This record gives sequence, C-alpha cells and structure tokens, in this order.
Amino acid sequence: MKVLIVDDNDLIHFLHKEVLEISDLSQNPIIFFNGKVALDFLKNSRESDGIFLVLLDLDMPIMNGFKFLENISGLSNTDNIHVAVVSSTIDQEAKKKTFEFPNSIDFLEKPLTVTDCEKLKQRLLLNRN
Repeated sequence: MKVLIVDDNDLIHFLHKEVLEISDLSQNPIIFFNGKVALDFLKNSRESDGIFLVLLDLDMPIMNGFKFLENISGLSNTDNIHVAVVSSTIDQEAKKKTFEFPNSIDFLEKPLTVTDCEKLKQRLLLNRN
C-alpha cells in the first residue's frame, strides 16, 4: 500500500510521516502540497500499482480537499484509492460532506496519531473484505 500525505504544511508532513512510521502504516509516505499534484500522481498510476491511502487536508491552495474528492471518482483505479480526511476544521458540515464521497473512509483531526493509524488499518481491512 502506498500512503500519500496531501497537505500544504511542512510541519504536518513531518509529524504525519513520523506517526506513520511509528505505527508501521508506511515507512515511505509520498508527500504532496496540494490536491492537484496528488490527483495527477494518481491519474498516472495504474491499477496494478496497488492500494493507495490518501491522508487529505481540506484547506489547501490550487485544489482543496473537496475538489480532490470530486475529481478522483473519474479515475480508472478509483476502487484502489481510500481517502482519510485529516483536518483541523471544526465545521460539522465539512465533516458530514466528507462522507458523501465514496472513497472517503474516515475523518480525523490533526495531527494524526498512532491510534488514528490503527483505526485506519482496521477500516482498510474491512474495505478489502
């Protein structure tokens, strides 16, 4: 499984990378600063490239998290893409909207924790069965 961290904040990249390594969810997450670049990466990936877990911020320049979620539905490998929104928003409507997208598997508050990673592992196992 490839893990993508999509966030425009360097500190969040560092923190999430550390937590992913400690929790053994990913030793080499791929970092993106906005949804457009991450979407382009996924467009160029093939179904045979495996499963993708995207840790997605909502508030970013160029392409925000919701635009990203809208656009992944058109990809050929969409069944292999699982998105966990990781945001600091307190907007309850944003949290609800997250689950309107079929690829969304969770909404987590920043920063990501080891417990969050364990929860994601369980969700991913359920999605595979």
